[in-house]
This record gives sequence, structure tokens and C-alpha cells, in this order.
Amino acid sequence: MIDEVFEFVEGLCDLQINTIHADRPPSEPISPEALQPTVELRAPEQASLQDPSKNDAPPPQPKATVRVDLERVDRLINLVGELVINQAMLSQCLLVPGEPLRSELATGLDEFRNLSRDIQESVMAIRAQPIKPLFQRMSRILREASDRAGKSARLVTEGDATEVDKTVIEQLSDPLTHILRNAIDHGIETAEDRLQVGKPETGTIRLSAAHRSGRVVIQISDDGAGLNRAKVRSIAIAKGLIAAEAELSTSEIDGLLFLPGFSTAERVSELSGRGVGMDVVKRSVQRLGGKLSIQSALGLGTTISISLPLTLAVLDGMVVEVAGQTMVVPITAIVETLRPRATEIQQLGVTGQVVNLRGTYIPVIDLAENFGAGANGSPLIDRVLLLVETEAQRKWALAVDHITDQRQVVIKGLEENYGHIDGIAAATIMGDGKIALILDPEEIIAKATEQQPLPAVSGKEIAHVTAG
Repeated sequence: MIDEVFEFVEGLCDLQINTIHADRPPSEPISPEALQPTVELRAPEQASLQDPSKNDAPPPQPKATVRVDLERVDRLINLVGELVINQAMLSQCLLVPGEPLRSELATGLDEFRNLSRDIQESVMAIRAQPIKPLFQRMSRILREASDRAGKSARLVTEGDATEVDKTVIEQLSDPLTHILRNAIDHGIETAEDRLQVGKPETGTIRLSAAHRSGRVVIQISDDGAGLNRAKVRSIAIAKGLIAAEAELSTSEIDGLLFLPGFSTAERVSELSGRGVGMDVVKRSVQRLGGKLSIQSALGLGTTISISLPLTLAVLDGMVVEVAGQTMVVPITAIVETLRPRATEIQQLGVTGQVVNLRGTYIPVIDLAENFGAGANGSPLIDRVLLLVETEAQRKWALAVDHITDQRQVVIKGLEENYGHIDGIAAATIMGDGKIALILDPEEIIAKATEQQPLPAVSGKEIAHVTAG
């Protein structure tokens, strides 16, 4: 239908589509232009809300636009990034320890810093676009998939104003289409099955986007049946993907869904069963330098997260020292900072430690040990803890030697030039010309969870664990 093409303007204007009438006399000639339907987009009428004497005012003129090659925009973005780095270097050179900075120099540096930030944000806005058009396109995909599968589902979007690089938006269309179709075919139950388990007849698929820890995170969640991990494991064994005696963790079983040729469909349909699906999605996301993760609960639903790096952006970060190395932790990931007292720290197991924060015991991750620099010999009372919270609302404490500064840094992606590093989101160049790594707290915690699966619990529960 022609109107489906223009569904993205629903609610923004009045849509009128004119086509050729079937009762046109056969003898009347039809021009080629007449064969094309005409579409007229008109803004909603506002005359009734205005002064009648102003109804004859000319309509506002559209804003002038200029087409620019993306390569030129990329070069401009890189140059502005260098400007921000040089501004930080200049500030570092003028700041002499123990000597006050002249007032006019301090004022000039502040103005230079603010100007650099404004230019950076303006240039990034040229290439960044809201993800809303892509989300609106997914509405039609969902309707088509629901009709073919004979199921009822609705799409709820959140964060559609989140801005993403234009090229990333274009390459996300296919992965999101695959995931939505899988959610309908494998996740959402039939209306009868949903009513039997006390769920609404219509399923809900939630599509959200947000900036987190210097990355763009897109999540697709459904309230369907969730993953039947026993079935997933048996299918993998039947297809020869794993050995029958293999012992797999929950995350490893979930990872089987992304193997080439894996499919849980019992028959081939228009939506699934062709052996091409989540493995293609994973490769597409990896080509963008992103990561794919899955969380599921049987009977409650499944959430698939796509985490994409920002190749260049301004990030507010906390500059910290870890084992003699300068690192940056995104401010958005930090809930609070604290220097614990000896009475607030307890040993858990052989190497584990937890800190008591207002009655809740929170696991501690030694960043120096996490990155292979060896355990820091200093006690936790002489160090600083950065309290961070994961997407699953779990809190962990990252132990660093000390905090040196809080500043804006320019993100430089590592995936294209170097490769992926566990626990590292990107890198940046500091004012002294040295390179500092930007941490990915979410991935650091995920890795630590596999080695130390301890949730944040109450004081009584942790006392029972330590006593036992």
C-alpha cells in the first residue's frame, strides 16, 4: 500500500493521496504523469488558533540545505578532534605545579575550552541523526511478521531521539529486522497460549536506544516464552555443534544461538528455519565494531542488546590511575565514589572482597588485577572505589589507586585500527600527549561475574555466606 511508505509522517501532518479513478472514460488519453500517484503533505491547520487578519501571511520558507560528501564531514570531525586534543595539551603546558595561573590566561583557556566543545558538538551533529526513522521502519516489519505468523504483537519504542552515526543507522536495518522476526516467530506465543499462562493476548516488543559508557546501546525485548535452554542444547548436540558430554554455562548455551546454521525452527517458514539468522546478525554487528548479548528467562521473555562504539565523540570522564597507568572511566557509569573504612570491608572466599555500603554488600573488582598487572598490595582503605551500576541494576565497586581529574576527552575507536580488547571501550589522547584507555565497566563486570558470581545482597545474607 502506498500509504505505508509515508507512515513515518503520521501525526505530523495531513496526508492526502490522489490516484486515477477507475471510472475514467476509456477514450480519454492518459499521460505518463497521470499514471503516477501524487502525494500531498500538508501541515495541520492552525488558522483557527490565530488572528483572522493574519491568515493571508505567506507560509514560512523551508530552511536551505547543502549536500556534503561524508568523507569531507569525516575529515572535519577528525580535525576538530585534534583541536580538542591540542587545547588539552596547551592547558597542560601552561599549568605549572605550585604556581597560580594568571587571570587573563585562565579566562582565555576557559573560553578556548568552551569554544572547542561547542565546535565539537556542532560538527558531530552534522553526521549524527536520530534513530527514530529506523525505529518507525521496524513498525511495518513487525506488522508483516505478525500477520505471517498469525500472532498479535505491538511495538513500543523508547529513546528514538538518540542520535547515531548515519552510516551505522543504515547498516542496522538488517540486524534489527532479523531480531524482530525471530522475536515474533520464536518468542511471542500465540494468543491462546498467552491467555493460558495469564498474559495479555497481544504480545509486547520493546525497542530502545540510549548512550551508555561512551557507547550506543540498542535493546530489543519481548515478553514471550523466553529461551528453552534444554531444547537449545539438545538441538546443538543433534546438529553436531557441541559434544553430548560438554558442560556449558548459561551464557555459553545462549551463545549457541549465534552459531552458523543453528535454528530452533521445526519447519521452514517465511520467517525462520532456513539456517540463516542470528549468526548473520552477529557478523553484521561485529563489522560495526559492536557487541551482541542476550538475556532470557523462561516464560518471561528475552532481551537482545546491541552495543556499538562511538568512533569519535566528546566524553565526560573520570581520569584515574591504575597500576601506574592513566585510564578514563565514563562519568555516566559512575554512581558515586568512596574511600572505605576498615570496618566496611569483608573478605569473601580466598581472594574476593566486598564493601558494606549502607547495609548492602557490594563486590569489589581490583582493576589492576583485572588487567593483568597483579594485585595491588595497598589495602582498600588507601584506595578509591568507583561505584558503578550495570544494566541489570547490579552494583559493583571498581578499585583504583586514585582519581587525578575529571575532564572531557575525545574518544578514538580501537576496533578498526587495533582490535577489540576486553574491558576497553576506546582510547583517548591526554593533554601531555600520552594515550589513555577508556574503560568499559559493563564488560569488566560481565567478565568478573563469570569468575565471581556474587550478587549484591543484604548484610545478614552476606554474614551467613562468610560464616559458612
